Amino acid sequence: MPRKIATVRSPADDCAEEHDVIRVSPAVLRSWRLTAGSVICMRFGSAACEVKVQPLSVKRLPAAEEELHLQGRLCGELGLRGGLRLSLLYLAHAKSLYLGPLVGVLISRLYSSSAEMPFGSMTAFCQELVKTCEAAGVCIFFFSPEQMGSLPDVGGMYYDGEWRKRSFPVPHVIYNRLTSRKDEKRPDVRNFLKTVHLLYDTQIFNDKYLDKNDVFQALRNDPALQDYLPETYPFTTYQLLKTMSHRYPVLFLKPAAGSLGKGIFRLFRAADDHCQIRYTAISSTVTLHFQTLSHAYAYIAAKVRIQPYQIQQGLDLLTIGGRPVDFRALVQRDGEGKWVLSSLLARIAAEEHFVSNIARGGTMCGVQEALEQSRFHAMKHVIHTKLRKAALGIAHTLGSHVPGIFGELGIDLAVDTSGSAKLLEVNSKPSREEFTRPHPEQAARPSITRLVDYAIYLAKFAQ
Repeated sequence: MPRKIATVRSPADDCAEEHDVIRVSPAVLRSWRLTAGSVICMRFGSAACEVKVQPLSVKRLPAAEEELHLQGRLCGELGLRGGLRLSLLYLAHAKSLYLGPLVGVLISRLYSSSAEMPFGSMTAFCQELVKTCEAAGVCIFFFSPEQMGSLPDVGGMYYDGEWRKRSFPVPHVIYNRLTSRKDEKRPDVRNFLKTVHLLYDTQIFNDKYLDKNDVFQALRNDPALQDYLPETYPFTTYQLLKTMSHRYPVLFLKPAAGSLGKGIFRLFRAADDHCQIRYTAISSTVTLHFQTLSHAYAYIAAKVRIQPYQIQQGLDLLTIGGRPVDFRALVQRDGEGKWVLSSLLARIAAEEHFVSNIARGGTMCGVQEALEQSRFHAMKHVIHTKLRKAALGIAHTLGSHVPGIFGELGIDLAVDTSGSAKLLEVNSKPSREEFTRPHPEQAARPSITRLVDYAIYLAKFAQ
């Protein structure tokens, strides 16, 4: 039966109402094929109780949208609040009314000293999610690892014009926006996510960072994607470095668990075995010179010993004004669980930088605008199509072959000097700072709407 959206009401004159009574319009009661006084189970996340369903009196029938009336004490027991817009999904075979979906967003830090910006730079993104969820009949709250609480209660924050704290039931869906691998590996975080999935069937998406080596291993097994993949391996030995440097004059060494362009080395080996290594420091690019490849390896080995690295063929990339250009695709699952392309933007590296990350001073513009300034201006539509096809193909394969549920992927692509699309890396926690935010009065971005639609789909409310 299709879900309906209703506003939760707890009128003051309902104080005399029986504690376990809920009221909906007679039309809704008929659509559920229930009679007055029917006893059903009402569920909101992990919270549940038996209630009697009664029709709203004629004088209280809502003029437009449906309403769900219940006593204030029952609201509190279930973790509901007056004014909340929720979807109502009644399943006759289970005699159960599901309210929700309830979505929790797990965020790394709560800035308790800031009432207006409790999640720092992520706060605007959170408010945009709230606005979109309200329109869709979804209840959303935000919580950090410190607020996970004692199950079945989860501490969190919600927004209704200002940020407030309260306890919630275990949600139907958790969107993992932890932006720290250290937080993600915390035993209490891993135990919490495992427990809510096993005990309450909570669906968790983007539950982990992707490892670059695992990504390329999965993609290598798909014959349709081979043309997009530069030669790439886990970086293990000097012999591998020597072999790769004989094939390609430029190599990139990247942390397998890195992000934001941190820890990347660019190695150039000349014909006489002299080597140059470049890497990005806090505000500049450092250049070092070595007499031989073995000397360069000794320097790199000391740097990469503490974490796994990846070695990748250096590509002869498209440039604009001598600055490398790459492309960030945001690919998401929609309300049917299918991959769609939500955004595709060009990123131009800052002067004297070889990485284009916005965090490293890169700038963004539209794909067509960037290609118009390049040697491929006459092929801009063809190349745009190649990039779109590559992003969707890569997302589809990773979604099918990498364990876990992923609702969105940031896919970094490049175009080489032959006009071919190439994969650089994939990020399961794409930055929300890289995409233009709408004016407060404008409709939500498609990328936000798709996040909410996918959460509804995972919660099984898309009926």
